[in-house]
Amino acid sequence: MARIGVAFGGGLSPTDVVECVKLAEELGYESAWMAEGHGGDQFSILTACALATNRILLGTSISSVYVRSAPTIAMAAACVDHFSNGRFILGLGSSHKVQVVGEHGLSYSHPIDHLRDTVEIVRTLLRQGTVSYSGSAVNIDRFDLWFQPIKQEIPIYLAAVFPRMLEFCGELAQGAMLVWNTLEGAGKAASHIAVGAKRAGRDPEEVDVACMLPCSVANNMDDARDRLRGAVSSYVGFFPRYRRLIAESGFSEEVDAIRRAWVNEGEKAATKLVPDNLVDVVSIAGTPEGCRKRVEQYRRNGITLPIIFPSGGEWDRKRGVMDAIKACAPAR
Repeated sequence: MARIGVAFGGGLSPTDVVECVKLAEELGYESAWMAEGHGGDQFSILTACALATNRILLGTSISSVYVRSAPTIAMAAACVDHFSNGRFILGLGSSHKVQVVGEHGLSYSHPIDHLRDTVEIVRTLLRQGTVSYSGSAVNIDRFDLWFQPIKQEIPIYLAAVFPRMLEFCGELAQGAMLVWNTLEGAGKAASHIAVGAKRAGRDPEEVDVACMLPCSVANNMDDARDRLRGAVSSYVGFFPRYRRLIAESGFSEEVDAIRRAWVNEGEKAATKLVPDNLVDVVSIAGTPEGCRKRVEQYRRNGITLPIIFPSGGEWDRKRGVMDAIKACAPAR
């Protein structure tokens, strides 16, 4: 059975997410992932999913290393792993300065150092039960776990966009987590991950290349695209990193126009400027058959774990998400 995952980022209630994850497990999905942002506490939602399921892997996509301390991340990961009986994957990332500073009121600096230190602290704490650490970005005198994790090692996937971080994933992580990649961009990202793995003396095939694929399923292309335009404009308008990624994918003029509208006129005006061809190359939008074919194209371009990231539309978000899960389910 072909590997496939599903991710959730907001818009559904915690109970709705649990129901969707149960459906995904029934249909043979390998994993379900919960984003961090404004959609609810990812660890508590994943704990509810763990108690309602038996087989599906559960992961964070991603947890910011700035908004939680490293020991807090380790304890949360160990708890979800406990309730899922060893099915948890810890997705970590540096998040974005505009979120960490602007939305959480925290400082943001040296993201790769902060990420590296957090990975080492989490791994040491799970393995040894105690940690004292002096790093480039994080220093901890001493922290002890007062409970025994069911596993001493939990897989860690790291979010990455550009070459330096992609190669860092290849050096350090069990997997890389991508998003908003074109087919060509996905292939280039997989190559950079392999470079990092080889530099660290690892087999590149040891590193899972996961990619969240914004997804909308409808009976016609116009409806499917329309459900994703807002997501595209939000990422272009708000996140400098993804603005650069999409611009470098051949849409620099379109990105500039969307950004100007976002700043000067607001989200609705920016969304109207997202062209069809931009939606088409950075997402999976269309009929069920078309979406399944698109997933396979990403597999052929080096993505070992495609993860659909459904958009349900404003009319009935839960139904739209479930329709996408059903449409992209692996063949049995």
